[in-house]
Amino acid sequence: MMEEAKATTGNGVQKDGSEEDNTSAIVANRNRKQQQQPKKIHYVNPFVHKLIWDDPVDKVKTAFLTVFLLPFRVILIFVCLVIAWTLANIGLYGVSREELRTKPLSGWRRRMKWLLSQCAIAMYSFAGLGISTRGRKAHRREAPILVVSPHSSFMDAVIIYLTGLTSPLVRNADANLGKLIDYAQPIYVCREDPNSRQTTIKEIIERANSKENWPQILIFPEGTCTNRTSLIQFKPGAFYPGVPIQPVLVRYPNKVDTVTWTWEGPDALQLLWRTLTQFHTFCEIEFLPVYYPSEEEKRDPKLYAKNVRNLMARELGIPISDYTFDDCKLMTFVKNINMPYAAFTADIDKLRKTLGLNKLNIEEQIVADEAKFTDENSYLTLEEFARRLNVPANEESTEKLFRIFVRPNRMDVIDFREYLLMSLFLVTLYTPKSNFVRVLFQLFGKHGKVTRQSCYDALKYLVKITPAEADSIFMAADSGNLGEISFDQLTKALEKFPAISKKLKRNNDPNNLRLT
Repeated sequence: MMEEAKATTGNGVQKDGSEEDNTSAIVANRNRKQQQQPKKIHYVNPFVHKLIWDDPVDKVKTAFLTVFLLPFRVILIFVCLVIAWTLANIGLYGVSREELRTKPLSGWRRRMKWLLSQCAIAMYSFAGLGISTRGRKAHRREAPILVVSPHSSFMDAVIIYLTGLTSPLVRNADANLGKLIDYAQPIYVCREDPNSRQTTIKEIIERANSKENWPQILIFPEGTCTNRTSLIQFKPGAFYPGVPIQPVLVRYPNKVDTVTWTWEGPDALQLLWRTLTQFHTFCEIEFLPVYYPSEEEKRDPKLYAKNVRNLMARELGIPISDYTFDDCKLMTFVKNINMPYAAFTADIDKLRKTLGLNKLNIEEQIVADEAKFTDENSYLTLEEFARRLNVPANEESTEKLFRIFVRPNRMDVIDFREYLLMSLFLVTLYTPKSNFVRVLFQLFGKHGKVTRQSCYDALKYLVKITPAEADSIFMAADSGNLGEISFDQLTKALEKFPAISKKLKRNNDPNNLRLT
């Protein structure tokens, strides 16, 4: 039986008649809670998950269950999926997408939600997911918005059905799920479109404050999946309406973690296979007391989000982190353009900021002053690395930054050129791509002049280009047939290649995600 949850106001103060008037007690309790805030970390990447599989007994069990259990589970899941899809189509027959967005379901269509939810829950049960719940889900009158964290798995979607088809905030890309997702009357958002974000916030505010019988809104405020080692920064969308919210915690207390789906780690198909070949996968869902925002939090959605995150982290017993969804997007961008150290891009960025390097951009000056980088002047010890960057060698952040670039065969030195490549990329982000090409000419060349291969190396991270196309540009620029060209010569030669020139004038922006 689920436990009864008590309402809370700002940072966990219980709300009843006598305590509403006890302002001093509320302030004192808030001050006490603020002193207990989790420590920030940035050295555990929350977007990386390694599924180690070295137990021979587990391998034998997985092979056995793949043959004797997996087929039956797949059949049962498929049957539930077909039934749910059929019910959703019946329930939404004659209802347009515009009506779903502007008017809550009512009558028999709304009552069918229970049947559809039970069918979906059965599907998860047949997949081996054992769900236990604690606390009480608040009514929409108490909390129009449910905030769920940590978000780490495609299995988290079961919460939508456990809560009676609450309306999730989902990506436009998920619209292809069709009627099954439409029945929840979700709020769609396009992450890459700033205008869509404003429209989404407006819709959240309108629904949360509406007098109509809309379902509760369900939001994963982290915006992406993590490995549950910390809570990354919450996006403030759920907190703009300034209404009470109910925090919901998700735990997967399993010996083998086959559900965590992050930026780097096993793909969805492998995780699904490993999960379906476990006897049980345990999931704990805890509904915390309703959180009533203070007047200050109502005015400042970011403060509201920060305080709720602190509360949820304390209840989970994990630290908070200064990672964000944008860090995940940045790492994805770096991986897609085939640059090295993609998984460490966010770490490099944060450590540079901690050391104050982002304010000085000293790396640009270093490559401008160095005639040519060679093996003789590029392999640096920690002390030499710190000296070149003018940062303390005994600083923890300096050592962490250095260790990112250490290779197993040479533990005492790093190739400074690799660090410069990554730092110069970060320095020139959100500026025309040609800026990155310019500094790469300094890094890869001699006195700013590069060879044919180095010219290709300077372009390949910024535009889709083949070695042959880069050769054509190089030959057009090398009018004297000297075997090397400067950035100015490249710029002039690009007048004959308007398509490439146009692309290099665009900003080097992670929001684009892929090369064009």
